[in-house]
Amino acid sequence: MATAILSSLFLLLATLVCSSIQVCAPDCTGVDPGTLVRDPTDCTRYYACLSINGEMIPSDVPTDCPDGQYFNPSHTIPRCDPIETGMEGYCTNLCNPCVPDCRADNPGTVQPHTVLCNEYYVCLEGGHTLLETCPSENPYYDFRTGDCQSDNTLCYNYCDPCVPHCTYDGESVSDPLDCHSFYVCSPPNMAHFLCPSGLVYDPVTTQCGTFACNTLCAK
Repeated sequence: MATAILSSLFLLLATLVCSSIQVCAPDCTGVDPGTLVRDPTDCTRYYACLSINGEMIPSDVPTDCPDGQYFNPSHTIPRCDPIETGMEGYCTNLCNPCVPDCRADNPGTVQPHTVLCNEYYVCLEGGHTLLETCPSENPYYDFRTGDCQSDNTLCYNYCDPCVPHCTYDGESVSDPLDCHSFYVCSPPNMAHFLCPSGLVYDPVTTQCGTFACNTLCAK
């Protein structure tokens, strides 16, 4: 029993030492000012990279491509192109900014808490997570560097729990405004459905049934 506990602690310490940052946010690393980069949550939107105090930072809010277009980051100059010209898989590899991505194949990565700026997750083996809290002297987690610091302007702010997020074709997600409704995803599109006879949609089983109604956001 003691050996098993020591082994677990050793694995945990090794994971913390070898941890790397992984986050669902626009990436302006290594690009020039004014470069447009993809929104990792939506293939029809993009961010502009800005040079602020010598650091490349994405714009505060994304820009939508015109209707019927997607953002093409593979073009010589990244731009919006007509959806019908998109290559196969043009709207894949999306992430949900409100769900820490601690899968079984990425232990050691560090991710911000999607709501609380003073907390962050360390991904462990088997898809488990370890929730850590920043110390009082440096209470804010900087999701870009993975460090706790004193500047509250560096908090992760990409999660809006009142917006449904699609990440892959065939996925079904709750309607945050109505517990009786859900969406079926085909990025960049999503179709809205209503459960029959007043039943409630359950995001765990992805079924309509006699579940408790827990509407996340008010209309």
